[in-house]
Amino acid sequence: MKKPKSSLIVSPNLGCPEIVGVQAINEHGFRVVIAVPASEDFDAAAHTLSACPSFGGRDREFALALTEPRKLEDEALPPAFKDVGETRLLISTTLRTELFPEHDFWAVWAKPMIEIRECHLRTVNGIQRSSLYDLALAVRGEVVGRVRHCLCLRVDDSTVRFVHLTDLHVAARNDMWEAEVDAVIAGSPVTPGPQLFKNFNARLRDFIKWANNKADEGRLDFVFALGDLVDFSRTGLFDRTPDDSNWSTLIEILTGSPAEDGRDNKGLRVPLFTTTGNHDWRTYPYSPVFKLGLFGITKNCAEELDFWYRNTSVDIGKKLEDVNQRLMRKGSPLLARSWWGAIVNMGLRGISVGATRLYARAKAIGVSYGRQLFWGIVGVKTVADLLSLGPVGAWHNAVDCYSKHPWASVFIVVLVLLAGLATIVLPAKLYAWLRTTLEGLIAIEAEVSAISEYFLRVNPYFNYAFQLENCYFIVLDTGPDCLTAQSFWDDGGRKVRSISIPDNILGGSPDTMGFYPANEYYPYSQIAWLENVLSCIRGRQSGPAADRRKYRIFAGLHAPPANLSVAKRKQADQQLELNEKRNQPYVLMKEGRLDGYDIRYGTVNHYLSQFFYLCLGYREGEQSKFNGPGIDAVFAGHAHWTMEFQLRRPKDAGREWSPELLYGNFSERVEATCHASVPWGPLLLQTAACGPAGAIAQEVPPNFRYVTVNDNGEVCNLRPCTLPNPPRLGVARAAAGATPLAQSRPAQP
Repeated sequence: MKKPKSSLIVSPNLGCPEIVGVQAINEHGFRVVIAVPASEDFDAAAHTLSACPSFGGRDREFALALTEPRKLEDEALPPAFKDVGETRLLISTTLRTELFPEHDFWAVWAKPMIEIRECHLRTVNGIQRSSLYDLALAVRGEVVGRVRHCLCLRVDDSTVRFVHLTDLHVAARNDMWEAEVDAVIAGSPVTPGPQLFKNFNARLRDFIKWANNKADEGRLDFVFALGDLVDFSRTGLFDRTPDDSNWSTLIEILTGSPAEDGRDNKGLRVPLFTTTGNHDWRTYPYSPVFKLGLFGITKNCAEELDFWYRNTSVDIGKKLEDVNQRLMRKGSPLLARSWWGAIVNMGLRGISVGATRLYARAKAIGVSYGRQLFWGIVGVKTVADLLSLGPVGAWHNAVDCYSKHPWASVFIVVLVLLAGLATIVLPAKLYAWLRTTLEGLIAIEAEVSAISEYFLRVNPYFNYAFQLENCYFIVLDTGPDCLTAQSFWDDGGRKVRSISIPDNILGGSPDTMGFYPANEYYPYSQIAWLENVLSCIRGRQSGPAADRRKYRIFAGLHAPPANLSVAKRKQADQQLELNEKRNQPYVLMKEGRLDGYDIRYGTVNHYLSQFFYLCLGYREGEQSKFNGPGIDAVFAGHAHWTMEFQLRRPKDAGREWSPELLYGNFSERVEATCHASVPWGPLLLQTAACGPAGAIAQEVPPNFRYVTVNDNGEVCNLRPCTLPNPPRLGVARAAAGATPLAQSRPAQP
């Protein structure tokens, strides 16, 4: 990928915007991080910044003066943050070495050169609403870059309203496939009957229309989009221009483009905060045959779709050969160092060698010579029998053999026929299976280069935090699949604590590398970073205990800190239904092999216990001391379904204790007790996907979770929604075949 050579705005950006009120921007301005070529010192007079309305109204443009430049030289974790906005001053190792190797990073304050007034806000039906702006950077009068939708002028309002959105899975091919299925494939002799292709891009566009309506009504401040923003990064096997990436497709949908105008999508009118998911780290496309249920088409229809549409057969052959050679050289990429990993290594290596080196020889010897020799012997024996016995004698001999051993004779004949067929079919089947396997391995290969466009054009941060009114938001990156580590082919097994075969290998819900300690992406532990951020919030929110709940702390990450398999989910739902009849609206998640629960099915792989203690306001090394402030709710996705847990400290906890995890429908109770000041502990909230459907029939995409927090810190909306909004059944009961609880309405903004 071509690296920038001129100055460039790093932050704010599309996925990490700045939200500021009219009065605040006039008094203080806002912070901007700029990457400047290392050969130049930052010249504030030479750099100019202009704010341009993202949605029309050139008369609302204004210029900003850049002051107080500060060079960001240290990427290490500081002893303390003065405010959570300082988390954006940490420039990751990836940005310094991979994307901007010849740049320095400068933090400056941008302040309007004119007084910003209410007229700079957009007007809807005569009412002023929050407005998005682009930022254009010029050096010595020449515009060198423009960042989309990165500044929001906010109307004066103490209520915070946001949406948790996850698992968008945008890809350029989704639109192309939908048109192809509708116009070409459906009704063909290969795929008879109608096909209803499920387009993830279209579902995001539907959500954007809903979000824009709520923004125009003043009921939505921003969208919290947490991971799997794209299905994979590249549209083909090899590097192309940035416009060929799925990141370009995502940006066009979010910001609007001429092509999107034709789909009645003008772009999202509210700020967007993002982080990456495991799919965002994946580089190459996968076959729709692997995920028929997600696309809603038959296997025959899926086989008609060309998922290598950006490449020639020569390109594909080269890539498959490259993957095959790496398999032979390094063995299985499953990266778990265990006895079964060694067996898989030997098996895959043997298959690879057999397919590439022994296939031609086996075919030449087994098919050509062996078959000729076999039929030659049979022919000679038949001729000899005919010559010695004559036709009548040979016939009587065969009849006599069949009458004495009929089943044996039939078995021999069938065996001979199968052996002859196998010499022709089996090698072809083996090769087809190997090719499909290699394509599947390519599809989950992951590397940091896959998110380069994300860093440049969406969000440069792995971890960051921000504040809006009385709410703090902490965003943590959970990284690639544990199976892949930095790259599918490196020695990533040393980074993985444990890998479970049911979820990581067979279940399609792999663990991720989140909370892994200091690594090649940023030189600090995420747990240490989180402790630092929580300490900063605690210092800024000093006061009597009665006032502490007037603010809320929310964390956002892609992979959940707790999850269940489908089977264990059904077991938990059945137990929850029984417990609710006994007036106990939760299930305690006790771990065990027989009747217990594995809460780490497709979760963050590292240091979850430390994270749980921090959510509760404790430190794992100081279990007897409450440090505060804790985290009110953690929003996650990844599993494509809605699930809710609550953390709590055991009632009989001594000096040493372990956090307890409860399963239930907690968002309903939070809403029901909104104004009653009923305390509720840290919630771990998963939201079903915006794009693909999940395991529960009622959760029809696009799914999202609408949240409102008033100026008293009361959370009055928290439950998930769908579009359109049908009556929702209690979590998974209908899918599990059990009697549902009372129908719960969708959260109404």
